[in-house]
Amino acid sequence: MRTQHAGVLRGLDLIETTVGRTLERLQAGLAERLPHRLEAAPPLLRAAVLIPLFVVAARVEVLFTRRTDTVLTHKGQISFPGGQREATDASMVETALRESYEEIGLEVARVTVLGELDDVFTSVSGFIVTPVVGMVEGPPADLTLAPAEVKSVFTVPIDRLQAVHTTQVRQFDGHAYRIHYYTVADDVIWGATGLILHQFLASWERAAV
Repeated sequence: MRTQHAGVLRGLDLIETTVGRTLERLQAGLAERLPHRLEAAPPLLRAAVLIPLFVVAARVEVLFTRRTDTVLTHKGQISFPGGQREATDASMVETALRESYEEIGLEVARVTVLGELDDVFTSVSGFIVTPVVGMVEGPPADLTLAPAEVKSVFTVPIDRLQAVHTTQVRQFDGHAYRIHYYTVADDVIWGATGLILHQFLASWERAAV
């Protein structure tokens, strides 16, 4: 996989643009902070997702998957590509990249890993999820989807995601939780994916200043 350093972004011909400078600041900011890690004691399982970033028409867009109705967990929901860690995975980054290749045919060589975000707990499926941020070379159309797992993919510009963010406080087991929603046409991004996206957009906003 690609190593994390500024020179990799230069290889994407972005460094002299506003987008390129923001991506470098994002990469540096993620490298400086220590992500919060949750303990995954049984029966909880470790998993990782990739937040794939594409440059489309001089702006950064985030790729999401629409899950099929036949997958084991989170049927039909909007998510990031990813899945459960395997014993052979050397790291959570490797898990995210392996699962992204298996689900959407994203070649590891196309991904520049920019960093990791805080772990997120999924109460429904019992996973501790590590989000990995990755810059992808090439167009998002050049992907091969696993038909049993992924119905389709779509990308959304970051500025549009920032504009459609809403929240709602819900009570569960005596505790109040803030749920993050991003409504894009007929799709609603929420739950663990919404929380991960909220984390990422906060990091992006700091880098874009």
